[in-house]
Amino acid sequence: MVFSSTTFVFFFLPVTLIGYFICRNIRVKNIWLLLASLFFYFWGGPTFLPILVFCICFNYFGGILISGARSKGNVIAEKTTFVLVIIGNIANLCYWKYTGFFLNTINEWFHTTIQVPSITLPIGISFFTFQGMSYVIDLYRKRVPVQKNITNIALYISMFPQLIAGPIVRYESIAEQINQRKCTVEEFSSGIRLFVVGLSKKLIIANSVASIADKIFGLPANENMISVSWLGVVCYTFQLYFDFSGYSDMAIGLGRMFGFIFPANFNYPYISRSISEFCRRWHISLSSWFRDYVYIPLGGSRTGNVYLNLLCVFFLTGLWHGASWNFVFWGLIFAVCTITERWIKRHVKPDHFKAMPGIAGILLNVAGWAYTMFVWMMSMVLFRADTLQNAGSYYLSLFGINKLKNVGFTLSYYINRYELFVLIAAAFFSFPVAKNIYSLLKKKLPQIGFTILLNIGTLILFVVNTMYILTETYNPFIYFRF
Repeated sequence: MVFSSTTFVFFFLPVTLIGYFICRNIRVKNIWLLLASLFFYFWGGPTFLPILVFCICFNYFGGILISGARSKGNVIAEKTTFVLVIIGNIANLCYWKYTGFFLNTINEWFHTTIQVPSITLPIGISFFTFQGMSYVIDLYRKRVPVQKNITNIALYISMFPQLIAGPIVRYESIAEQINQRKCTVEEFSSGIRLFVVGLSKKLIIANSVASIADKIFGLPANENMISVSWLGVVCYTFQLYFDFSGYSDMAIGLGRMFGFIFPANFNYPYISRSISEFCRRWHISLSSWFRDYVYIPLGGSRTGNVYLNLLCVFFLTGLWHGASWNFVFWGLIFAVCTITERWIKRHVKPDHFKAMPGIAGILLNVAGWAYTMFVWMMSMVLFRADTLQNAGSYYLSLFGINKLKNVGFTLSYYINRYELFVLIAAAFFSFPVAKNIYSLLKKKLPQIGFTILLNIGTLILFVVNTMYILTETYNPFIYFRF
Protein backbone atom coordinates (compact mmCIF):
# COMPACT_ATOMS: atom_id res chain seq x y z
CA MET A 1 0.00 0.00 0.00
CA VAL A 2 1.55 3.28 -1.08
CA PHE A 3 0.59 6.75 0.12
CA SER A 4 -0.31 7.78 -3.44
CA SER A 5 -2.95 5.07 -3.95
CA THR A 6 -6.75 5.22 -3.75
CA THR A 7 -6.68 2.45 -1.13
CA PHE A 8 -4.55 4.53 1.20
CA VAL A 9 -5.98 8.01 0.60
CA PHE A 10 -9.67 7.14 0.53
CA PHE A 11 -9.90 4.05 2.74
CA PHE A 12 -6.98 3.22 5.03
CA LEU A 13 -6.15 6.77 6.17
CA PRO A 14 -9.74 7.93 6.88
CA VAL A 15 -10.57 4.72 8.78
CA THR A 16 -7.33 4.93 10.79
CA LEU A 17 -7.92 8.59 11.67
CA ILE A 18 -11.55 8.02 12.69
CA GLY A 19 -10.64 5.04 14.87
CA TYR A 20 -7.72 6.97 16.39
CA PHE A 21 -9.79 9.97 17.46
CA ILE A 22 -12.61 7.77 18.74
CA CYS A 23 -10.15 6.24 21.22
CA ARG A 24 -10.23 8.25 24.43
CA ASN A 25 -6.88 7.63 26.13
CA ILE A 26 -3.33 7.52 24.83
CA ARG A 27 -2.83 3.83 25.58
CA VAL A 28 -5.78 2.76 23.43
CA LYS A 29 -4.73 5.23 20.72
CA ASN A 30 -1.28 3.64 20.64
CA ILE A 31 -2.73 0.14 20.37
CA TRP A 32 -5.04 1.23 17.54
CA LEU A 33 -2.19 2.94 15.70
CA LEU A 34 0.03 -0.12 16.18
CA LEU A 35 -2.61 -2.46 14.77
CA ALA A 36 -3.13 -0.12 11.81
CA SER A 37 0.63 0.00 11.20
CA LEU A 38 1.00 -3.78 11.29
CA PHE A 39 -1.93 -4.12 8.89
CA PHE A 40 -0.32 -1.50 6.63
CA TYR A 41 2.89 -3.53 6.50
CA PHE A 42 0.99 -6.81 6.12
CA TRP A 43 -0.82 -5.37 3.09
CA GLY A 44 2.50 -4.67 1.36
CA GLY A 45 3.85 -8.19 1.95
CA PRO A 46 2.22 -10.73 4.29
CA THR A 47 5.34 -12.91 4.37
CA PHE A 48 7.46 -9.98 5.60
CA LEU A 49 5.41 -9.27 8.73
CA PRO A 50 7.21 -11.91 10.87
CA ILE A 51 10.52 -10.16 10.08
CA LEU A 52 9.17 -6.87 11.38
CA VAL A 53 7.76 -8.60 14.48
CA PHE A 54 11.15 -10.29 15.05
CA CYS A 55 12.90 -6.91 14.88
CA ILE A 56 10.47 -5.49 17.44
CA CYS A 57 10.78 -8.40 19.88
CA PHE A 58 14.55 -8.76 19.47
CA ASN A 59 15.23 -5.12 20.34
CA TYR A 60 12.60 -5.01 23.07
CA PHE A 61 13.98 -8.03 24.95
CA GLY A 62 17.52 -6.89 24.18
CA GLY A 63 16.74 -3.62 25.93
CA ILE A 64 15.25 -5.48 28.90
CA LEU A 65 18.42 -7.60 29.25
CA ILE A 66 20.71 -4.56 28.98
CA SER A 67 18.69 -2.76 31.65
CA GLY A 68 18.65 -5.84 33.87
CA ALA A 69 22.44 -6.24 33.69
CA ARG A 70 22.86 -2.52 34.43
CA SER A 71 20.58 -2.68 37.47
CA LYS A 72 22.74 -5.49 38.88
CA GLY A 73 25.92 -3.49 38.25
CA ASN A 74 27.26 -6.14 35.87
CA VAL A 75 29.09 -3.94 33.35
CA ILE A 76 30.52 -6.87 31.37
CA ALA A 77 27.09 -8.48 30.90
CA GLU A 78 25.60 -5.11 29.96
CA LYS A 79 28.24 -4.42 27.33
CA THR A 80 28.19 -8.00 26.02
CA THR A 81 24.41 -7.96 25.64
CA PHE A 82 24.54 -4.62 23.88
CA VAL A 83 27.15 -5.86 21.39
CA LEU A 84 25.20 -9.05 20.73
CA VAL A 85 21.98 -7.13 20.09
CA ILE A 86 23.73 -4.82 17.62
CA ILE A 87 25.37 -7.78 15.89
CA GLY A 88 22.01 -9.53 15.74
CA ASN A 89 20.39 -6.54 14.07
CA ILE A 90 23.18 -6.22 11.55
CA ALA A 91 23.21 -9.97 10.86
CA ASN A 92 19.47 -9.97 10.23
CA LEU A 93 19.80 -7.04 7.83
CA CYS A 94 22.79 -8.61 6.07
CA TYR A 95 21.03 -11.93 5.57
CA TRP A 96 17.97 -10.46 3.89
CA LYS A 97 19.72 -7.71 1.97
CA TYR A 98 23.28 -8.78 1.21
CA THR A 99 23.44 -12.60 1.06
CA GLY A 100 22.99 -12.72 -2.71
CA PHE A 101 25.42 -9.84 -3.26
CA PHE A 102 28.16 -11.39 -1.11
CA LEU A 103 27.82 -14.88 -2.62
CA ASN A 104 27.72 -13.56 -6.19
CA THR A 105 30.84 -11.51 -5.49
CA ILE A 106 32.65 -14.56 -4.10
CA ASN A 107 31.65 -16.65 -7.12
CA GLU A 108 32.84 -13.93 -9.49
CA TRP A 109 36.13 -13.17 -7.77
CA PHE A 110 37.19 -16.71 -6.87
CA HIS A 111 35.47 -18.58 -9.71
CA THR A 112 33.47 -20.70 -7.29
CA THR A 113 30.02 -22.16 -7.86
CA ILE A 114 28.31 -21.50 -4.53
CA GLN A 115 24.57 -21.73 -4.95
CA VAL A 116 22.93 -18.34 -4.37
CA PRO A 117 19.56 -18.61 -2.61
CA SER A 118 16.61 -16.61 -3.88
CA ILE A 119 15.85 -14.09 -1.12
CA THR A 120 13.21 -11.38 -1.49
CA LEU A 121 14.15 -8.13 0.22
CA PRO A 122 11.60 -7.22 2.91
CA ILE A 123 10.11 -3.78 2.35
CA GLY A 124 11.71 -1.07 4.47
CA ILE A 125 14.05 -3.41 6.37
CA SER A 126 16.92 -0.90 6.28
CA PHE A 127 14.73 1.73 7.90
CA PHE A 128 13.10 -0.26 10.70
CA THR A 129 16.38 -2.06 11.51
CA PHE A 130 18.13 1.27 12.03
CA GLN A 131 15.26 2.47 14.21
CA GLY A 132 15.49 -0.65 16.34
CA MET A 133 19.23 -0.14 16.79
CA SER A 134 18.62 3.51 17.65
CA TYR A 135 16.56 2.45 20.68
CA VAL A 136 19.20 0.00 21.90
CA ILE A 137 22.07 2.46 21.41
CA ASP A 138 20.23 5.32 23.11
CA LEU A 139 19.39 2.98 26.01
CA TYR A 140 22.99 1.79 26.33
CA ARG A 141 24.22 5.38 26.29
CA LYS A 142 21.77 6.16 29.12
CA ARG A 143 20.01 8.77 27.03
CA VAL A 144 16.64 7.08 27.51
CA PRO A 145 15.19 4.74 30.14
CA VAL A 146 14.32 1.16 29.28
CA GLN A 147 10.87 0.78 27.73
CA LYS A 148 9.04 -2.07 29.48
CA ASN A 149 5.85 -1.71 27.45
CA ILE A 150 6.35 -3.75 24.28
CA THR A 151 3.44 -1.93 22.62
CA ASN A 152 5.37 1.32 22.79
CA ILE A 153 8.50 -0.18 21.26
CA ALA A 154 6.42 -1.88 18.58
CA LEU A 155 4.70 1.40 17.74
CA TYR A 156 8.02 3.25 17.56
CA ILE A 157 9.57 0.75 15.16
CA SER A 158 6.51 0.00 13.01
CA MET A 159 4.61 3.30 12.88
CA PHE A 160 3.25 3.33 9.32
CA PRO A 161 3.98 6.96 8.30
CA GLN A 162 7.76 6.40 8.38
CA LEU A 163 7.97 2.59 8.40
CA ILE A 164 8.74 1.97 4.73
CA ALA A 165 11.02 4.83 3.69
CA GLY A 166 11.73 7.07 6.65
CA PRO A 167 12.62 9.53 7.91
CA ILE A 168 14.65 7.44 10.34
CA VAL A 169 13.26 8.58 13.69
CA ARG A 170 15.47 8.36 16.79
CA TYR A 171 13.89 6.77 19.84
CA GLU A 172 15.33 9.56 21.98
CA SER A 173 13.37 12.18 20.01
CA ILE A 174 10.05 10.37 20.12
CA ALA A 175 10.00 8.51 23.46
CA GLU A 176 8.02 11.20 25.29
CA GLN A 177 5.61 11.65 22.38
CA ILE A 178 4.61 7.99 22.50
CA ASN A 179 3.34 8.36 26.07
CA GLN A 180 2.19 11.95 25.96
CA ARG A 181 1.14 13.96 22.92
CA LYS A 182 -1.68 16.20 21.84
CA CYS A 183 -2.86 16.83 18.30
CA THR A 184 -4.16 20.37 17.95
CA VAL A 185 -6.32 21.63 15.08
CA GLU A 186 -3.38 23.71 13.88
CA GLU A 187 -1.00 20.73 13.87
CA PHE A 188 -3.58 18.52 12.17
CA SER A 189 -4.15 21.16 9.46
CA SER A 190 -0.42 21.61 8.87
CA GLY A 191 -0.14 17.81 8.62
CA ILE A 192 -2.80 17.74 5.89
CA ARG A 193 -1.03 20.50 3.97
CA LEU A 194 2.33 18.72 4.21
CA PHE A 195 0.76 15.47 3.07
CA VAL A 196 -0.87 17.15 0.05
CA VAL A 197 2.38 18.92 -0.88
CA GLY A 198 4.28 15.63 -0.69
CA LEU A 199 1.60 13.90 -2.73
CA SER A 200 1.96 16.62 -5.38
CA LYS A 201 5.72 16.15 -5.49
CA LYS A 202 5.25 12.45 -6.11
CA LEU A 203 2.33 12.44 -8.55
CA ILE A 204 2.77 15.65 -10.53
CA ILE A 205 6.54 15.96 -10.72
CA ALA A 206 8.32 12.72 -9.80
CA ASN A 207 6.08 10.36 -11.78
CA SER A 208 6.09 12.68 -14.82
CA VAL A 209 9.86 12.97 -15.10
CA ALA A 210 10.18 9.26 -14.24
CA SER A 211 8.40 8.32 -17.46
CA ILE A 212 11.09 10.17 -19.44
CA ALA A 213 13.99 8.78 -17.40
CA ASP A 214 12.67 5.22 -17.69
CA LYS A 215 12.39 5.44 -21.46
CA ILE A 216 15.91 6.82 -21.87
CA PHE A 217 17.64 4.51 -19.38
CA GLY A 218 15.66 1.62 -20.82
CA LEU A 219 17.48 1.90 -24.15
CA PRO A 220 21.05 0.75 -24.80
CA ALA A 221 23.33 3.71 -24.07
CA ASN A 222 24.74 3.76 -27.60
CA GLU A 223 21.27 4.47 -28.97
CA ASN A 224 21.02 7.79 -27.13
CA MET A 225 22.32 11.08 -28.46
CA ILE A 226 24.32 13.26 -26.05
CA SER A 227 21.38 15.61 -25.47
CA VAL A 228 19.02 12.69 -24.80
CA SER A 229 21.46 11.09 -22.35
CA TRP A 230 21.75 14.34 -20.40
CA LEU A 231 17.99 14.70 -20.38
CA GLY A 232 17.74 11.23 -18.84
CA VAL A 233 20.15 12.18 -16.04
CA VAL A 234 18.38 15.49 -15.38
CA CYS A 235 14.99 13.78 -15.22
CA TYR A 236 16.22 11.06 -12.87
CA THR A 237 17.91 13.69 -10.69
CA PHE A 238 14.57 15.46 -10.30
CA GLN A 239 12.68 12.18 -9.94
CA LEU A 240 14.77 10.94 -7.03
CA TYR A 241 14.53 14.23 -5.14
CA PHE A 242 10.80 14.78 -5.55
CA ASP A 243 9.97 11.11 -5.05
CA PHE A 244 11.89 10.79 -1.80
CA SER A 245 11.31 14.28 -0.40
CA GLY A 246 7.64 13.88 -1.33
CA TYR A 247 7.44 10.67 0.70
CA SER A 248 9.20 12.38 3.61
CA ASP A 249 6.75 15.30 3.50
CA MET A 250 3.82 12.88 3.52
CA ALA A 251 5.33 10.89 6.40
CA ILE A 252 5.93 14.02 8.47
CA GLY A 253 2.45 15.29 7.63
CA LEU A 254 0.84 11.99 8.62
CA GLY A 255 2.80 12.02 11.86
CA ARG A 256 1.41 15.45 12.72
CA MET A 257 -2.15 14.22 12.11
CA PHE A 258 -1.56 11.71 14.91
CA GLY A 259 0.25 14.16 17.18
CA PHE A 260 3.85 13.14 16.39
CA ILE A 261 6.56 15.59 15.36
CA PHE A 262 9.07 13.91 13.05
CA PRO A 263 12.35 15.60 12.06
CA ALA A 264 12.79 17.19 8.64
CA ASN A 265 14.54 14.95 6.12
CA PHE A 266 15.42 17.43 3.36
CA ASN A 267 16.53 21.03 3.30
CA TYR A 268 16.76 22.05 -0.37
CA PRO A 269 19.89 19.99 -1.18
CA TYR A 270 19.98 21.28 -4.76
CA ILE A 271 21.15 24.71 -3.59
CA SER A 272 24.31 23.23 -2.04
CA ARG A 273 27.70 24.64 -2.97
CA SER A 274 29.75 21.66 -1.82
CA ILE A 275 29.30 17.94 -1.40
CA SER A 276 29.71 18.32 2.36
CA GLU A 277 26.83 20.78 2.44
CA PHE A 278 24.80 18.52 0.17
CA CYS A 279 25.17 15.64 2.63
CA ARG A 280 23.86 17.86 5.42
CA ARG A 281 20.78 18.72 3.37
CA TRP A 282 19.94 15.36 1.74
CA HIS A 283 18.33 12.49 3.71
CA ILE A 284 19.18 14.30 6.92
CA SER A 285 17.92 11.53 9.19
CA LEU A 286 20.27 8.96 7.61
CA SER A 287 23.27 11.32 7.54
CA SER A 288 22.79 12.24 11.20
CA TRP A 289 22.31 8.56 12.11
CA PHE A 290 25.66 7.61 10.59
CA ARG A 291 27.27 10.72 12.11
CA ASP A 292 26.10 10.01 15.67
CA TYR A 293 26.24 6.20 15.68
CA VAL A 294 29.23 5.50 13.40
CA TYR A 295 31.37 8.57 12.60
CA ILE A 296 31.64 10.00 16.13
CA PRO A 297 32.22 6.60 17.81
CA LEU A 298 35.03 5.99 15.31
CA GLY A 299 36.63 9.21 16.52
CA GLY A 300 34.98 11.75 14.28
CA SER A 301 37.22 14.68 13.49
CA ARG A 302 38.89 14.72 16.90
CA THR A 303 40.67 11.38 17.29
CA GLY A 304 42.07 8.86 14.86
CA ASN A 305 42.30 9.43 11.14
CA VAL A 306 39.39 11.68 10.15
CA TYR A 307 39.78 10.75 6.48
CA LEU A 308 39.58 7.03 7.26
CA ASN A 309 36.53 7.68 9.43
CA LEU A 310 34.82 9.51 6.57
CA LEU A 311 35.74 6.73 4.15
CA CYS A 312 34.15 4.12 6.45
CA VAL A 313 30.97 6.16 6.87
CA PHE A 314 30.44 6.76 3.16
CA PHE A 315 31.28 3.17 2.29
CA LEU A 316 28.59 2.01 4.71
CA THR A 317 26.19 4.68 3.46
CA GLY A 318 26.60 3.45 -0.09
CA LEU A 319 26.15 -0.17 0.97
CA TRP A 320 23.07 0.79 3.02
CA HIS A 321 21.41 2.06 -0.16
CA GLY A 322 21.70 -1.22 -1.97
CA ALA A 323 23.44 -4.58 -2.33
CA SER A 324 25.34 -3.63 -5.46
CA TRP A 325 28.78 -2.40 -6.44
CA ASN A 326 27.03 0.55 -8.04
CA PHE A 327 26.07 1.82 -4.59
CA VAL A 328 29.49 1.05 -3.13
CA PHE A 329 31.15 3.20 -5.79
CA TRP A 330 28.40 5.80 -5.32
CA GLY A 331 29.38 6.04 -1.67
CA LEU A 332 33.09 6.13 -2.48
CA ILE A 333 32.57 9.05 -4.88
CA PHE A 334 31.06 11.04 -2.02
CA ALA A 335 33.85 9.91 0.29
CA VAL A 336 36.54 11.19 -2.11
CA CYS A 337 34.75 14.52 -2.60
CA THR A 338 34.11 15.04 1.10
CA ILE A 339 37.67 14.09 2.07
CA THR A 340 39.05 16.42 -0.60
CA GLU A 341 36.87 19.27 0.64
CA ARG A 342 37.92 18.60 4.24
CA TRP A 343 41.60 18.63 3.22
CA ILE A 344 41.19 21.92 1.35
CA LYS A 345 39.38 23.45 4.31
CA ARG A 346 42.22 22.42 6.61
CA HIS A 347 45.05 23.66 4.40
CA VAL A 348 43.54 26.72 2.73
CA LYS A 349 42.54 29.64 4.90
CA PRO A 350 38.77 30.14 4.58
CA ASP A 351 39.23 33.91 4.90
CA HIS A 352 40.66 33.91 1.38
CA PHE A 353 37.24 32.91 0.06
CA LYS A 354 35.08 34.87 2.48
CA ALA A 355 36.89 38.06 1.60
CA MET A 356 36.09 37.78 -2.10
CA PRO A 357 33.81 40.71 -2.91
CA GLY A 358 31.08 41.26 -5.52
CA ILE A 359 31.33 39.38 -8.79
CA ALA A 360 34.21 37.17 -7.64
CA GLY A 361 32.22 35.92 -4.66
CA ILE A 362 29.17 35.26 -6.82
CA LEU A 363 31.22 33.36 -9.38
CA LEU A 364 32.80 31.29 -6.62
CA ASN A 365 29.36 30.35 -5.29
CA VAL A 366 28.12 29.49 -8.78
CA ALA A 367 31.21 27.38 -9.41
CA GLY A 368 30.68 25.54 -6.12
CA TRP A 369 27.04 24.87 -6.98
CA ALA A 370 27.92 23.71 -10.51
CA TYR A 371 30.59 21.35 -9.17
CA THR A 372 28.21 19.91 -6.58
CA MET A 373 25.39 19.32 -9.05
CA PHE A 374 27.77 17.81 -11.60
CA VAL A 375 29.08 15.29 -9.05
CA TRP A 376 25.55 14.50 -7.90
CA MET A 377 24.24 14.01 -11.44
CA MET A 378 27.19 11.78 -12.31
CA SER A 379 26.48 9.71 -9.21
CA MET A 380 22.85 9.40 -10.32
CA VAL A 381 24.00 7.24 -13.23
CA LEU A 382 25.34 4.71 -10.71
CA PHE A 383 22.12 5.02 -8.74
CA ARG A 384 19.91 4.36 -11.77
CA ALA A 385 21.91 1.91 -13.89
CA ASP A 386 21.46 -1.80 -13.20
CA THR A 387 25.16 -2.71 -13.37
CA LEU A 388 28.56 -1.03 -13.39
CA GLN A 389 28.90 -1.97 -17.07
CA ASN A 390 25.65 -0.21 -17.95
CA ALA A 391 26.72 2.79 -15.90
CA GLY A 392 30.02 2.93 -17.78
CA SER A 393 28.24 2.77 -21.13
CA TYR A 394 25.93 5.57 -20.07
CA TYR A 395 28.88 7.76 -19.03
CA LEU A 396 30.33 7.29 -22.52
CA SER A 397 27.06 8.39 -24.09
CA LEU A 398 26.93 11.50 -21.88
CA PHE A 399 30.20 12.75 -23.32
CA GLY A 400 29.77 11.41 -26.86
CA ILE A 401 32.63 8.92 -26.56
CA ASN A 402 30.72 5.83 -27.61
CA LYS A 403 29.77 5.03 -31.18
CA LEU A 404 26.09 5.69 -31.84
CA LYS A 405 24.01 2.86 -33.22
CA ASN A 406 20.34 2.65 -34.25
CA VAL A 407 19.50 6.13 -32.94
CA GLY A 408 15.74 6.35 -33.22
CA PHE A 409 14.64 9.17 -30.93
CA THR A 410 15.73 12.80 -30.71
CA LEU A 411 15.21 15.22 -27.85
CA SER A 412 11.88 16.43 -29.22
CA TYR A 413 10.42 12.92 -28.89
CA TYR A 414 10.70 13.03 -25.10
CA ILE A 415 9.73 16.65 -24.50
CA ASN A 416 6.34 18.17 -25.21
CA ARG A 417 4.67 21.15 -23.56
CA TYR A 418 3.56 19.21 -20.51
CA GLU A 419 6.98 17.63 -19.87
CA LEU A 420 8.63 21.03 -20.36
CA PHE A 421 6.23 22.56 -17.83
CA VAL A 422 7.02 19.79 -15.31
CA LEU A 423 10.78 20.23 -15.76
CA ILE A 424 10.47 23.98 -15.18
CA ALA A 425 8.30 23.34 -12.12
CA ALA A 426 10.84 20.81 -10.83
CA ALA A 427 13.67 23.32 -11.18
CA PHE A 428 11.54 26.04 -9.52
CA PHE A 429 10.56 23.94 -6.51
CA SER A 430 14.10 22.60 -6.06
CA PHE A 431 14.99 26.05 -4.78
CA PRO A 432 13.39 27.78 -1.77
CA VAL A 433 11.54 30.31 -3.95
CA ALA A 434 8.09 28.98 -3.06
CA LYS A 435 9.08 28.88 0.62
CA ASN A 436 10.12 32.53 0.48
CA ILE A 437 6.88 33.50 -1.26
CA TYR A 438 4.95 31.62 1.43
CA SER A 439 6.81 33.50 4.19
CA LEU A 440 6.24 36.84 2.43
CA LEU A 441 2.49 36.26 2.01
CA LYS A 442 2.19 35.13 5.62
CA LYS A 443 3.88 38.34 6.73
CA LYS A 444 2.01 40.74 4.43
CA LEU A 445 -1.53 39.31 4.35
CA PRO A 446 -4.02 39.41 7.25
CA GLN A 447 -4.08 36.10 9.10
CA ILE A 448 -7.64 35.25 8.05
CA GLY A 449 -6.88 36.05 4.41
CA PHE A 450 -3.68 34.02 4.45
CA THR A 451 -5.47 31.04 6.04
CA ILE A 452 -8.25 31.13 3.45
CA LEU A 453 -5.73 31.38 0.60
CA LEU A 454 -3.71 28.50 2.06
CA ASN A 455 -6.75 26.26 2.45
CA ILE A 456 -8.00 26.99 -1.06
CA GLY A 457 -4.57 26.21 -2.51
CA THR A 458 -4.41 22.94 -0.54
CA LEU A 459 -7.89 21.95 -1.74
CA ILE A 460 -7.03 22.67 -5.37
CA LEU A 461 -3.84 20.61 -5.08
CA PHE A 462 -5.75 17.74 -3.51
CA VAL A 463 -8.31 17.75 -6.33
CA VAL A 464 -5.52 17.69 -8.93
CA ASN A 465 -3.77 14.89 -7.02
CA THR A 466 -7.01 12.91 -6.92
CA MET A 467 -7.23 13.11 -10.70
CA TYR A 468 -3.69 11.75 -10.97
CA ILE A 469 -4.41 8.98 -8.45
CA LEU A 470 -7.49 7.82 -10.35
CA THR A 471 -5.72 7.74 -13.72
CA GLU A 472 -2.30 6.31 -12.79
CA THR A 473 -1.27 2.73 -12.15
CA TYR A 474 0.78 1.40 -9.23
CA ASN A 475 3.96 3.43 -8.91
CA PRO A 476 5.98 2.73 -5.73
CA PHE A 477 8.46 5.12 -4.18
CA ILE A 478 12.11 4.62 -5.15
CA TYR A 479 13.33 4.19 -1.57
CA PHE A 480 10.99 1.25 -0.99
CA ARG A 481 13.75 -0.99 -2.35
CA PHE A 482 16.19 0.10 0.35
